[in-house]
Amino acid sequence: MMTIDYALRIYTDMVNAGENIDISYFQDNLSKDDFKEFQELTPCIDLIKSVKLNDKFQKTFKKVNDYKETLYDIPSAANFRSQRHSDNEDAAKKLDKIFDEEFGDE
Repeated sequence: MMTIDYALRIYTDMVNAGENIDISYFQDNLSKDDFKEFQELTPCIDLIKSVKLNDKFQKTFKKVNDYKETLYDIPSAANFRSQRHSDNEDAAKKLDKIFDEEFGDE
């Protein structure tokens, strides 16, 4: 028979390694009372692991998203004049002229 502490240590190592866990192994090697306690404690281990993975994912996602933002930090076509050089009258007139030539009322 193994102790509850040892069983939880093995279980934690298996969860961290991503191994398939055979609960019957623990049931066979723990006393009935210890196995009951083991079943009550294992969801805590699973929850702690999932929180760690979620935190790691969030940090990685933020890094990737920040990098994406630096690459794609350009205004959309619909409002580019309002965001850049909107005070340049000549450029605005030229753009309006080109737009009217291409898409004038026909």
